[in-house]
Amino acid sequence: MELNAYQSQVIADLELYLRRWRTCDDAQLAYRAHWDAQGAPKMPGYQAAPHGAPQVCAKVPTAGGKTFIGLHALASIFTALERRQGDARLCLWLVPSLSILDQVLRALRNPEHPYRLTLNRLFEGRVSVLDKRELLAGQFSRDEVEDGLVLAVLTYDSLKARNKDDRKLYQENSALDDLSDSALAVAEGIDPHSLVAAMAGLNPVVIVDESHNVTSALSLDMLRNLNPAFVFELTATPRAGANIVSFVDAMALRDQHMVKLPVIVRNLPDRDSVLGHAIDLRTRLEAEAQAEREQGGTYIRPIVLIQAESRSKSDARTFEQVKAELLERGIAEEWIKIKTAERDELKGLDLLAANCPVRFIVTVNALKEGWDCPFAYILATLADRSSAVDVEQILGRILRQPYVRAHGQEPLNMSYVLTSSSVFSQTLEKIVAGLNRAGFSRHDFRTPDLPVGEESGTTATPGTPPDAANAAQTNGGAPEENFSLFASGEYQPANASSIGNEAQLPPVGGADPAPTSTDAVDTTLQAALEAKAELAAASAATLGRPIPMEVRSAMDLYPLRPEFAEEIRTLRLPQFFRQAPADSFFSEEGGVLLEKENLLDGEFRLVDCDVNDFALAPASGDLVKLDLLRVGEVQGDYEPTRIQLKKAEISKWRDYLSSLDPEAKRRQLSGLMAKWLGRMPPLVERDLQAYSQKILARLTSAQLDAVLEQQQSYVDSIRQRVRREMLDYSRRRFRQWIDLRKVDTRPSYRLPEEIAPRQKAPVAADNSLYLREELGNGLEERMADFLADCENLRWWHRNPSGRGFCLNGPINHYPDFILRLRSGMIVLLETKGGDRDNSDSAAKIELGRLWEQCAGRDYRYLMVFEGNPPAGAYAWADACELLRRL
Repeated sequence: MELNAYQSQVIADLELYLRRWRTCDDAQLAYRAHWDAQGAPKMPGYQAAPHGAPQVCAKVPTAGGKTFIGLHALASIFTALERRQGDARLCLWLVPSLSILDQVLRALRNPEHPYRLTLNRLFEGRVSVLDKRELLAGQFSRDEVEDGLVLAVLTYDSLKARNKDDRKLYQENSALDDLSDSALAVAEGIDPHSLVAAMAGLNPVVIVDESHNVTSALSLDMLRNLNPAFVFELTATPRAGANIVSFVDAMALRDQHMVKLPVIVRNLPDRDSVLGHAIDLRTRLEAEAQAEREQGGTYIRPIVLIQAESRSKSDARTFEQVKAELLERGIAEEWIKIKTAERDELKGLDLLAANCPVRFIVTVNALKEGWDCPFAYILATLADRSSAVDVEQILGRILRQPYVRAHGQEPLNMSYVLTSSSVFSQTLEKIVAGLNRAGFSRHDFRTPDLPVGEESGTTATPGTPPDAANAAQTNGGAPEENFSLFASGEYQPANASSIGNEAQLPPVGGADPAPTSTDAVDTTLQAALEAKAELAAASAATLGRPIPMEVRSAMDLYPLRPEFAEEIRTLRLPQFFRQAPADSFFSEEGGVLLEKENLLDGEFRLVDCDVNDFALAPASGDLVKLDLLRVGEVQGDYEPTRIQLKKAEISKWRDYLSSLDPEAKRRQLSGLMAKWLGRMPPLVERDLQAYSQKILARLTSAQLDAVLEQQQSYVDSIRQRVRREMLDYSRRRFRQWIDLRKVDTRPSYRLPEEIAPRQKAPVAADNSLYLREELGNGLEERMADFLADCENLRWWHRNPSGRGFCLNGPINHYPDFILRLRSGMIVLLETKGGDRDNSDSAAKIELGRLWEQCAGRDYRYLMVFEGNPPAGAYAWADACELLRRL
């Protein structure tokens, strides 16, 4: 199980923040730089937590894989904290409820579950997962917490000391004597020999799942008492003041097939119609699922969640009455289960099993956070017609997509809400609130039924397509009786009568099921198909790079100049594509976009690289001025990682190594070096260990003894050498693949409709592509001034580093400028000032030359130097003259 695209982006966002924080040791400054670098200067500032440690958040909608993201985040955080084997690595994983606690514990303790397999891979298999009872019993020791990872899963409430059982965490506990030396009682009332003090003394990393529940003063005290080193929050609905470092847009979940969106909302005449429509729609969906399975698809059994009313109303449709009505309509009793606070008929059932008969679940409000079944497709609510329906709490339960993939029968890719309300607009606002609660928005539902009959008049509801509003005004909000999907030509639904015997509605005492009209179900599914097409078009319009609304609102956005807009919509800049592997999905042209990692796949062997000329670079004690905005732009640039062994650690290792012969000493030091080097994808730890051992084999016994004191010099030198070896190999293979026609250029990158400059230029040039361009450094500004006055230029654009167009090859190269001449030629322009590290210039020049060679005569690449240019580059005056004459 691997991170998908948006999950990887969350981890990348977190790691960029971590690197900025470790660079400046200031959580607030790092947070400001984090958003300024993304062109979002209006993002609210960092809110310091009472405990003093960095505390940041990722906003991930429901069904987005928060737990999986959190496990990967944990490894990134410990790496940033330089917590290695031998250091205390305790994680407190806090959850809001016992049901979620049970789910997380079951997953993390199951050796075959993807979550546990991920933990084992990230922490070398040295993982202990504990609950509160095991912690109190002293089932974790100093040796265990320093040898690997101890992950303790607890509820928020268990740390708030509200009852006698929870207070045990704060009371003296002799079972924890092994940890008493480092124990830390942060506040009054905490015994210094208690579990909380023992955990606080280990300076844990805290992961807060569903952190919107942690807002009270008691919750903040709870975190302070734990003395965290870092707090990472995961939630679909961040609390006010959360320091959000990553937003996942709902469109990203749709594109990755994680959720059934849009939600299709129907407002029906009365509660009987809701129940009947739910039965018929579920039957139709099961027919679709059966048709898909016959074509080789996976097993799906659509389930209806029926939201009954509580007994507090005299005329309420209680869960007992709803079950009785379902039985009267011909539904088999084994298909119906009740789930309330007092009655749980779902306990012990595997709802995803093919032999499970459940198709209807009747509840009131018991299916909240923690309950999960991807087969739940329909939410039918039976609230009184004159009241706004409270669906906010359980709407998220029908959103998860079965098997995390798109299904061939399109109705199986959406979810449905059925209601009857004379105040439908208020009901829609409740649905919006439910979507918000799940991390989505009002743009993620559609309804063919317009609210009518209210004093405010008939108005379109946000999220309702204009066509639906017009139709509703004509038809009075009723189903379109004359409309049928069968005549559309776009979608041919499966026949409900084709469902196999295991899905047939059983006859009951001569009473036939009471379906709603076929046309009503057709109208629902037609609305679903139209909404799905609309959202697909919206996704395509983002070019696969959706910007979450929260981020957009913090940006200063500048659109294309109107005179260039149509031209840019059809322009595709060439990028490098490789032949698609046999087991991958082909693009239309038969290839896939090249990634630099592809050039190292399979054949690169670091251990075979020559080390005879390896020399140790002296460590510099000088402070290095780092630009926080540029952290993470290019692999290897602006990496503040520093390995600093503690005195006690050096002493311990020195004593141990002194007892070994030189060969054993080399083996131990090579293992240490591989850990110090950290992650260098696609290499794994054993590759780095073998290479380090090869280098250490050249050292004398005295030089080996000095490695511990010079660990930073060795780490820097070996890391630079490894990167050089990977780049040299990638460049050779890239040239070879081009010669063999395994790689070529294809029209690919589309410039965005609008940009968010990190720092905008003070004035706008008449021939700039956007109404305002990004401000560059001194030489870049000098070039922008020249381009603004260049008469043979149609337009120019300051390409944002790390975020705009890149030449994708052995490196990802973001040229400073993209130009279009009046002749139509596209020119990529890179400037090199005397104040920059230009060690990568040769690789960039070669990549640019190969790009223009493959792309054709209408494309040029120029590198311009302020000083003396290397081979293949231009001096400033020569470049300016060439640009005027092109």
